[in-house]
Amino acid sequence: MIDIATKEGWREHVDIAYERPAPITSQELRALSFGDRALYNQSRARYSQAGAFVRTPQFQVFQHAVRDRVMLNAYRRVGKLGVILSGEPGQGKTTSLVEVGRAHERRRRDTGHPSAGPGKIPVVYVAVPAQCSAKALMHEFARFLGLPVLGRMTYGDLLDTVSNALRRCSTELVLVDDVHHLDLNYRQNIEASDMLKQLSERCGGTFVYAGIAVEGTGLLDGERGGQIGKRFEVHVAVPFGLITTEEKACWGDLLLAMENSLCLADHRPGAILPAAATLHALTGGEIGLLKDLLQFAALRAMEDGSEKLDLRGFERDVSRRQTAAVLLKTAATLHTQKPRRSRTGAGAK
Repeated sequence: MIDIATKEGWREHVDIAYERPAPITSQELRALSFGDRALYNQSRARYSQAGAFVRTPQFQVFQHAVRDRVMLNAYRRVGKLGVILSGEPGQGKTTSLVEVGRAHERRRRDTGHPSAGPGKIPVVYVAVPAQCSAKALMHEFARFLGLPVLGRMTYGDLLDTVSNALRRCSTELVLVDDVHHLDLNYRQNIEASDMLKQLSERCGGTFVYAGIAVEGTGLLDGERGGQIGKRFEVHVAVPFGLITTEEKACWGDLLLAMENSLCLADHRPGAILPAAATLHALTGGEIGLLKDLLQFAALRAMEDGSEKLDLRGFERDVSRRQTAAVLLKTAATLHTQKPRRSRTGAGAK
């Protein structure tokens, strides 16, 4: 497993590219040996999971916002601008954050930009640990950069060491994931939040935060939050709707893109669209749940040799969920009803 919270792991993640497996017919697939078929199935699963990225409209808006701020911050000395990606679990926040960083670094490499030259680190990724102090968060930066941390080093020493390293490495983009752990109801988290601001001013890079319901952590409240709110543009990742014509079109485009990434031999392109409402009912429009649902269904289709999505199976899943919901509601109603007292006495015959 690649640890993208180190520069070696991040570089490997940026370098690696999973190619789409060459398409073959179901007849050619059945003619393969057991081992070759297993390898082909593995390559298809790997591509759909890690190699195919769906660039949704929400992601494109987020990516453009990051690009604009990277360009503007290159000429700003103070008051660096940033972006915050907030949302509930399952909305693809970490995936979007990492993909923005990966695309930025690959673009810098392709254009021969100085920030991607030898010894440079254009993108840094760290995840905020739970109950994080300023010094602990600084350790995460040092771990990514591979900097030695001595026991006698103070917070100031760490800040100088990390900020100097980021400047020397021409870091342009600093990705801070799980920022919801910086709940400002706790003083140590306030110190960690202040540290990020200090680091931002010293290193010159553009900071991009991602976390669960960041608006409720206090990060944007009060004097500190007011300053962050003015400099950081907040993007909220929300589930896909299915009410307006535009929402239905976006949901359909997402389904087609994910359907295409599954690489099933006998699945007709576009066959997934009649199940659009069913899949929305199963996932609530959450991209993470949809991806998992379709990939599990694709694995089953590879294993049983059907090589196409079982669309009726999705309908059965919806029916089972609806039945379970009714039973739970009925049980809850019966539980809240008061038992009736018997009219006969204990000694009645």
